[in-house]
Amino acid sequence: MSSPNQVIAVDFQDGVVYLRLADGRVIGNPLDWHSWLAAATPEQRANVEMYKLSVYFPDLDDGLDIEEMRKGVPPRLSHERAEPSR
Repeated sequence: MSSPNQVIAVDFQDGVVYLRLADGRVIGNPLDWHSWLAAATPEQRANVEMYKLSVYFPDLDDGLDIEEMRKGVPPRLSHERAEPSR
């Protein structure tokens, strides 16, 4: 039996990435929040591994986390980190 948080489908529509969960919930965020995914080919997007709390795109070596997507806040990119103090 799958967990209610198990991702059962990933869909891309109208500039949004959607994750459908086993309990019927659908979580979506603007695709432009995930530039690495927005720039991916349809083939790269189709190669997805679905897990209990996340999805992973092996061809892109990156993924989406359900809890982070639920917050509805754009992810913080590594280049946005504060510069070290001098």
